[in-house]
Amino acid sequence: MDAAYILLCGAMWSQFGEEDAGRELIRALSSSDPEVRVLARAMIIQAGIRSKALIGEALAKREISPVQARLCAFEKNLKSQLPGSARSCWPPRAAA
Repeated sequence: MDAAYILLCGAMWSQFGEEDAGRELIRALSSSDPEVRVLARAMIIQAGIRSKALIGEALAKREISPVQARLCAFEKNLKSQLPGSARSCWPPRAAA
């Protein structure tokens, strides 16, 4: 995988929800090339809420680790859906 391919997959995923492109981004998260991993993560994050199910599914299938899911901002999506007591496992946000 190279950067141009990851950018194309990112565009297809974020703009059109192309599932094959999303799966390629997931696969790229485990690349031996650190630049490809960072770019894939950026493309997944850029797609925002669209990536929530993609990351959740990849995590459930053990295609990615919990650390990789956290790096893709998956926890931020989970945090807003947890009941009040479960939120306590995350540190409070600093006031802006």
